This record gives sequence, C-alpha cells and structure tokens, in this order.
Amino acid sequence: MHPAAGGAEKHLHRIFSKIVEMGHTVVLFTTTFPGAKEREVVDGIQVIRKGGDLMFQLTVALNLKKLDREFNFDVVVEDLNKLPVFAHWFVRKPLLVQMHHLWRKSIFAEAIFPVAFGVWFFERIIPFFYRTQNFVVVSPSTKKELAEIGVDESRISVIYNGSEKPNILSGANLATSAAESCENTANPYFIWLSRVHRYKGIWTALEAFEKFSLKHPEVKLYVVGDGPLLKKLPAWIQSHGLEGKVVLTGFVSAARKYELLSSSLALLQTSYKEGWGLTVMEAAQLCKTTIASDVPGLCDSVRDGETGILFPSGDAAACASAMEKIYSDAELRENLGRNAKRYALTFSWEKSARETLELLERTIEGSVRK
Repeated sequence: MHPAAGGAEKHLHRIFSKIVEMGHTVVLFTTTFPGAKEREVVDGIQVIRKGGDLMFQLTVALNLKKLDREFNFDVVVEDLNKLPVFAHWFVRKPLLVQMHHLWRKSIFAEAIFPVAFGVWFFERIIPFFYRTQNFVVVSPSTKKELAEIGVDESRISVIYNGSEKPNILSGANLATSAAESCENTANPYFIWLSRVHRYKGIWTALEAFEKFSLKHPEVKLYVVGDGPLLKKLPAWIQSHGLEGKVVLTGFVSAARKYELLSSSLALLQTSYKEGWGLTVMEAAQLCKTTIASDVPGLCDSVRDGETGILFPSGDAAACASAMEKIYSDAELRENLGRNAKRYALTFSWEKSARETLELLERTIEGSVRK
C-alpha cells in the first residue's frame, strides 16, 4: 500500500498472503507513510508501520524484540532491500534473508554519491554479517551476484516470482482477448511500464525511440508510470520534437495498464538492474514480447530470441534496432509473444508460496539442529 511500492513489494505481498491462506500467521513490520494506519490487516497479513526509510534500521532495533514478545515468532524474514537491518542481532530466532536483487554499481546511476556509496558498502559487508543465515532470491542472476560477493552458494535458494493472468479488465475486454487467444491486436505503439526512476533506464528508452521514430513517425511510445523523473520528461520531449509521439500517462489503474499492454507492439524494459522483471510476465500473459536490457534479472525473465530480445544495457541504438525488428516483422513478433505466454504459464504465486513455506520450515528445522 506504500505509494513507492514496486515489484519487490508485490512479490512480498503475493507470497505471504498465500502463506496466510495456508493457515499461518504473518506479521509485516515496515515503514509508515502519510495517511497510513499504524496497524491493519491487509489480505490476512498483520501490517505494523513505524518510522521512515532513513532510520528504519534503528526502528527495527528498537521494536523487533517487543514484537517477538507479542507474537512469539517461529521464524523471521528480513526483506533486504538496499540496506540490511541485521534482524538476527535483535531476536534469537531462525532468520531467512529475502532479496530481490543487489544494486552493486547500478546504485550510482540512481542516488547521490553519499547515499549510493552507503548502499554499495552495506552490500559488500553482507557476507561478513550474515555468515550462517539462509538466503532466498528470485532469479539465478541474483544468486550468482550474491555468490560473487562471498555468500556460500549452498545457503542461497532460488524461488521465482509468480505470474498471474490479468483479471482486472477494461470494458473492451482487450486483455481477455489477447491473453486467451494470442491474437494479433497490436496497435502502432510501444509501451514502457515502470516507476520513472533513472535506474529504470527511461532515458535509454526515450533515446532509442527517437532513433526509431526517424524512420517510423507513425509509431508512438507510451510511458506508463509515476516517479521523480516524470516531471522532467515533457521538456525533453518538446526539445526533441516528439510531442504527440511520446505519451505520458502517469500512474494508471490495473485495468488501463492491461488494456495498454494488450494492444501494444511490445514492452520496453530498459532497467539497469532488476531482480526479475514482473512487468515482463504481465506482458507475457497477454502474449506480448519484451525488448529488455541484458542485465541480471531481465536476462532470466526474457529468453533472448525465444520470448523477447535482449540488448546491451544503456545502448539506445541497439534498443532501436530491436524495436525495428519487432515492428517490421509481424510473424517474429507473434512467435515471440506466444513463446512468452508459454514461459509465463510455468510460474505461479501458489507454487512460489509453497516453496517459500517449505524453505521457512527447513530454516526452523536447521536452527533446532544447531
């Protein structure tokens, strides 16, 4: 429910609401935001909110032991996103560390130097302060990166994100048509769908589209999402003569998102870093292929040449070339879309939740044996 929530938060919500459905109690301790309740139940998860982002490590230190006395946890999951909170220092309970991705050097493209350096530094010390804890990640890429900084591979499990059929539809039912039959409903536009942050590669997408548009002025680019860079885009669009060709929608409802996806040529996923790429699977469920940066996470959710096209991260010319291939070859576009749909159907949140619960149970059993 946090206004800045993204893929990592959706992953947490989907997995642990399913675990609640399996008969377990789940407590989420997280930051607050304007208008939020301090305590409420969201899809079965007991949510407790205190403090802000910058001091959350201290907030955890001051509150985790109290929460354990209240709920008597069997196991604690630390959702490590940017900065560790060292939960095992404050409660002597089995701990599982959950990670979507490592930032590594990509954080310097997103945050100012002192903040970026802090995130980079804390990631480097993870192996020294989590010497015995198990980790769970969402892609082989993140497992590889964790191993590269010194975490023993035997302590890292991969449990993929789920994928779900869109069930919030527009009146035209375009999402239903595309998802069920993989019929060609493409209109002449590409879609970029994400929070508008620098590390999401928005400038790469815009520069690629500018190159592509020189030959294909009839094609548009829809930029769907909100974020801190959104306010800077109109001036760039105007200065590059792309008014009317780049459409900024801002945040849209789920129904509108699926409608836009289902009628698009393809999804552009230009991030410098992803844990997996949930938007890739959202597009795939609608038989839409993805043109994506060849970076950790996206190289797992997009199979190059089979379900989509990968290009070197930040290479606008290569991205534009991939757009040309997708636009000019309807047969290729449709084949990639069908393959993407088949790939997406191999993942489910139910399976991911069962595997997570089994890992939690093994984490508890391993702690008892020690």
